Amino acid sequence: MKARRILLIALAAASILGLSLAVGLRKTITISVEGQSRLVRTYALTVGGLLRLEDIPLGEQDSLEPPLNNWLKNHQTVKLVRAVPVQIWADNQLVSFTSPQRLPELLLAEASIALGPGDRLLSQGREWVFDQPFPEDSAAIAMQILRAVNFTLVDEEQTLNLTSSAATLGQALEEAGITYTEADRLSPPAKTELSTGLEATLKRAHPITIHTQTGELSHDTTALTVGEALADAGLALQGLDYSLPGMDEPLPADGVIRLVRVREEVFIEQTPLPFETQYQPVADLEIDNQTILQTGEYGLTAQRLRVRYEDGVEVSRQIESEWVARQPQPRIVGYGTLLVMHSATVDGITIEYWRAITMWATSYYPAVTSNTTASGLPLAKGVAAVDRRYIPFYTRMYVPGYGEVIAADVGGGVVGRWIDLGYSDEDYVSWHSYVTVYFLWPPPANIVYIIP
Repeated sequence: MKARRILLIALAAASILGLSLAVGLRKTITISVEGQSRLVRTYALTVGGLLRLEDIPLGEQDSLEPPLNNWLKNHQTVKLVRAVPVQIWADNQLVSFTSPQRLPELLLAEASIALGPGDRLLSQGREWVFDQPFPEDSAAIAMQILRAVNFTLVDEEQTLNLTSSAATLGQALEEAGITYTEADRLSPPAKTELSTGLEATLKRAHPITIHTQTGELSHDTTALTVGEALADAGLALQGLDYSLPGMDEPLPADGVIRLVRVREEVFIEQTPLPFETQYQPVADLEIDNQTILQTGEYGLTAQRLRVRYEDGVEVSRQIESEWVARQPQPRIVGYGTLLVMHSATVDGITIEYWRAITMWATSYYPAVTSNTTASGLPLAKGVAAVDRRYIPFYTRMYVPGYGEVIAADVGGGVVGRWIDLGYSDEDYVSWHSYVTVYFLWPPPANIVYIIP
């Protein structure tokens, strides 16, 4: 019994010792991958073992701190930075490689690209500081080196020697705090690519005031003479025009120029005299038919005029003579008044009619207007709105595809040859088409013979 007790005590002690060893081997590690950190608890002994247990692949060019074979320590941080494609455009050359570095200075050193004073760094079109690292989770890095160059600017009487890494002359001047207006003359233009030894000139515009027939115009110009200044302002002289001071004179000290427009015209002005259109009924001509009984002819008046303009204003107009060159002749149109009964088969039925005309057909229903028509009849299928100046109320008609309809309503937009077909809310059908409308026999007493 004593031996057995000793054995049990020994086994218990061994278990406690094993548990203590296991607890002692477990570590809490911070893993940082591409800037994303997380805590893990692991029994791994080395950095490489930790990556295998956490299923984190390691590329050949990836940066790992500490190295794979290093022993892990509790509360240690393992940092992995992935290698990404890098493109650097500098000195008209593109350098491409793969690197885990994120600091621009280290990437430039890796590409053997040296920096000079005043050089600038751009990334994706934005200014980037050389000591500002790119994000660790960057999928790719693109950089552009803008080299600083020396150039000269002659600004009026002042010569400036400048240095800039800007892409264009305009950007370089802006960075240098040199402002100019659209009226100033910069040569070469602001969009010119900046290059070493570039010589630019900036001629400042001076304000002038031009008095014209339309008022006072303020303008900035680099011109030296009055004529050049007017042309620069889009006011070149023509014909009898003149300026004060004269065209060839230098710009006045006060910058004030007067422009006078002069124009004279002598011409024959002919004016048509319109003819009237008269209508006459023709008893033996069927309704809706017309015949020309007499063609119209325009008359003509003539005037000899002398007109003078100064500064766009007519100052004199003299009629030297005036006469009627030709008297107008009226146009006489004969319209038919003969009513003839016709028959036709429409929609499978035979109808008798005295008039058939093409009309624009639309449709409406009570929900969009009213339940009562202008005649007092309820709005439903079989009722139509018309222009009652030409189609009297209660005129019976037939519309193919719709059926018989009676004129019993009006509408604000329904004029001339327009018929608006009525429906109830339940059976509404949309119409927007030209149709032949048959006016059913017998004809009403009050017929309008001409429908425009």
